[in-house]
Amino acid sequence: MSTFDQKVILKEKIFSLQAEVSKILSIDNDVDKFLDNSTILDEWEKIIPDAEYGIFVIAILNNIKRKTIIDKIVDSILNISNPKKRTKRKNSQIKHHPFC
Repeated sequence: MSTFDQKVILKEKIFSLQAEVSKILSIDNDVDKFLDNSTILDEWEKIIPDAEYGIFVIAILNNIKRKTIIDKIVDSILNISNPKKRTKRKNSQIKHHPFC
């Protein structure tokens, strides 16, 4: 299966999970109770790196569907590294903190 197909499947599963969690929380909106008593996120915890798992949980609980966030989660599951090229700035181009 191609990486593209895997991404599509994972995104569909994430969106489905968001809908399921949203439905559960619409009945009882106690997030702490949900997290303590639910095992719905357990299988995801096993496959998502620790660095992205917190972002994943927040995205699921808040029904966040922003492309950049979902793509980052999916890429982390598939172990795809996609660092953006950074260009060095000259000192005159660097914005300094106003209080320093």
